[in-house]
Amino acid sequence: MRVKSLVAAVLLAGAATLAQAAEFPIGKPLVTAGMEINTVYLQPITMEPAGMMNDAKKSDIHLEADIHAVAKNPNGYAEGDWIPGLEITYKLQKAGSAKVIEGLMMPMVASDGPHYGDNVKLDGVGKYTLTMVVNAPGTLAEFGCKMGAGAMAASGAHAAHGGMGPWCFGRHVDKETGVGPWFKPITKTVEFTFSGIGKKGGY
Repeated sequence: MRVKSLVAAVLLAGAATLAQAAEFPIGKPLVTAGMEINTVYLQPITMEPAGMMNDAKKSDIHLEADIHAVAKNPNGYAEGDWIPGLEITYKLQKAGSAKVIEGLMMPMVASDGPHYGDNVKLDGVGKYTLTMVVNAPGTLAEFGCKMGAGAMAASGAHAAHGGMGPWCFGRHVDKETGVGPWFKPITKTVEFTFSGIGKKGGY
C-alpha cells in the first residue's frame, strides 16, 4: 500500500511538472530594499477578467515580475512573502530598433502563486533590453491611488470620507505598530534574447 501511494505521488508530481508552462529567466535576481526581484517570460496567458491586458492570441509573451521579501525586510514582510501593492512599469526595446514597447504590470495569481505580469506583443525575435521600474504603493497616478491637489473622489468612494480610495495599499506609521518608509523607485535593466516560447503547455 505504501509503495502504491509513493508511485501515485511520483506520477502526480510528474503530471504537475508537465502541466507547467516553461518559464525563461530574464537576467539575474536583483536583491534590494528588502526584496528579491525576478523577471521571466513565458507563453501568453488567458486572463480573467477579460480585457485587463492584451489578448493572449495577439501577444508573444507573458512578462512576469516575481517579487518576494528577503530576511529583515523593513516593511513588515516575512522572508519569502509576496510583496503586494507594487506599481510596476516596463519598457522593452529590440536591438537596432527605435520602437519602444511599454506598459504596466498588473497583480495576478497563477498556479505557482501571485506575481505581477502583462501580455506583450514583441517586435519579432531578437535581442531585447528590458527596463522595469518597481515603485512603492501610491506612487503612480496610473494605478489609481495617487491623488493630486484638487482631485475629486468618486461619489461614495472611501476618499469621499477622508480616505484615498479602497484601491490604495497603506502602511502603519504609528510608534507601536509602524513599519519602515517605502523604498525609492527601483530600476532593473536586463538584456535577453527572444527566440520564441517553444511548445505551449498548460499553466
